[in-house]
Amino acid sequence: MKKIITGILAVAAITLVYFYTAGSGKLNKELKHQLDTELSTMQQNGFVIETRNSIPQKEHFVIDFDDPKKMVAYFKRIGSKATVQDIEALKGLKMGVDITYQPDLYSALSIDLYPLTLPDSVHNAAEDDEEKKVLAQIEKMLAQKKVLMHIDLRKDLSTFKGYLKDIHETLRNNSESVTLSMKGTTFDGTLKKGALSTLNQKIALLGMESSDGIKAVADKTITTYTSTGPSPYDMDANYTVAKITVAKQGQEELVLNNLSISTSEKEQNGLLSSSVIATIAKSTMQGQGQTVGMEQIVFDARTDNLDAKALEVLQTSDPEQNKAAFNAALKQLLSKGVKVTVNKFAVGNIVDNGKKLGDIEMNAALNLAPGVDFTQIEANPMFLLGAIDATTTLSLSETIASMIAKDPRAMMVMMLIPPKEEKGKKVYNLILKDGKFTVNGVPL
Repeated sequence: MKKIITGILAVAAITLVYFYTAGSGKLNKELKHQLDTELSTMQQNGFVIETRNSIPQKEHFVIDFDDPKKMVAYFKRIGSKATVQDIEALKGLKMGVDITYQPDLYSALSIDLYPLTLPDSVHNAAEDDEEKKVLAQIEKMLAQKKVLMHIDLRKDLSTFKGYLKDIHETLRNNSESVTLSMKGTTFDGTLKKGALSTLNQKIALLGMESSDGIKAVADKTITTYTSTGPSPYDMDANYTVAKITVAKQGQEELVLNNLSISTSEKEQNGLLSSSVIATIAKSTMQGQGQTVGMEQIVFDARTDNLDAKALEVLQTSDPEQNKAAFNAALKQLLSKGVKVTVNKFAVGNIVDNGKKLGDIEMNAALNLAPGVDFTQIEANPMFLLGAIDATTTLSLSETIASMIAKDPRAMMVMMLIPPKEEKGKKVYNLILKDGKFTVNGVPL
């Protein structure tokens, strides 16, 4: 959904692109001309523009998300990677837009965006009277503009800033209630040639609490996005959350401290590479008289050699309506010899009720041979083994290995294929090559 929110923000910005000009009267005239042009383009790309009203200093209109297939191309043009499936979930959504033209340098354009209706998919999911009662409450919230994004854009449309209105609302049905909270959401960013270039966002608190004692809260969320090249796939993004708590009152609680995720994507010569590094400083789970903690959790992985054109087809194709085209694109996506590498998956220390158990670490690599004959694989899936080279190294502390060995099934495996001893750790090397699988040199 984050992609869609980013896309909606970009839609609001791109519809207002104009060239630098002096004088508020001339500015308004130029802006209105650009707005007319952009709204016309949007209508040709799956949007419906309704109830447009215009006075010298203000504009109001409604954007109806009508045709997801056409809308994908528009979102791509403004730098979003939203797929048909992403936008299909928003079909039927109507977004109100209020624009105020101002003489200020920074806030030359002031925009309010607010949903007026829920998507069709949400209405269709309501199966009973209690769910419909909740929907009615949400629609009342929308009618009161309690869900609202405000954006101010600089005169030359090079930068923007804004906020989301705080939310603290309780939804009720006959048997339970849920309170939704969002506080302190602000953002700013830059535009380049009408497309989103950078985006920085902060959310002080995002939470949910139900009447049966279930609570989920994310504190101090910060996200950043940077476009790094001409392709919509050229981007860097970072996400950090100071603390995430999920709990059921008096029973169980999971706490994650200092969660961080960094992603990067790059298109070069028609091939895509992507990487992700995720870390959690500490994770603690409590319940049923037990406390299990994990420290220094790291996941570092990358994927290379995905076919960019094939991925674009997959994002704009409906697998149910055009299965043949979808399957052909899927084969093309993997045809250049995809590489998947897990540089590191590790837990620095596991603590069970105060007892330190030690660490776990794994790395892996998988290479799919280029030009794989998928016709053969469809006829006999075993041919896939010959097209894959894969290696995995698993390292366990002595304490964790001993605990696993208490399981009779694991004990049998460790007796048949003993682990290697390296630097006080139990190590397994797993290799798949030329259709043959070995563990620590023992064929299986």
